[in-house]
Amino acid sequence: MKFSYTVTRSKRKTIAIQVDIDCNIMVKAPYSVSDEKITAFVDSKKQWLEKTIIQQKEKKKNQPAFTDEQLTRMRQRAKQIIPPKVEYYSKIMGVTPTSVKINSAKTRYGSCSGKNSLNFSLYLMAKDERFIDYVVIHELAHIKHHNHSKEFYEFIEKFMPDYKIISKL
Repeated sequence: MKFSYTVTRSKRKTIAIQVDIDCNIMVKAPYSVSDEKITAFVDSKKQWLEKTIIQQKEKKKNQPAFTDEQLTRMRQRAKQIIPPKVEYYSKIMGVTPTSVKINSAKTRYGSCSGKNSLNFSLYLMAKDERFIDYVVIHELAHIKHHNHSKEFYEFIEKFMPDYKIISKL
């Protein structure tokens, strides 16, 4: 199966690939990488792409549709709920984010930038309270471990011993 994808070149050092909720494939590549190398990279990710596209289709199918009014209320609620949770957990975890923002990301509930700025999706407000806590702890843990290493998950487990169950809610 051949995949169609868009390529964005920038001053990055590695090639990255992602699939959005609409199953669009985006490749980010350094300026110096040839089109042939990008094609070979995409071809090497065939199994991952097939699996991820199925997952994204399933995710989209299960994603409830919200009205503009509901989204506005969710954003307001997120602004009330998430910053105090970040403040609480950052104190007990011994980490400090540079900022906390609420966005409307549909493909990820949270992210931590290289400069320790945390972003949380307003769609978290449609999830279980314990899952919201998990996402906050997960993103705060990235301040200490900017990866998904064994140590990263061990750090999360200190503050949420049942994170494996809660992360699936």
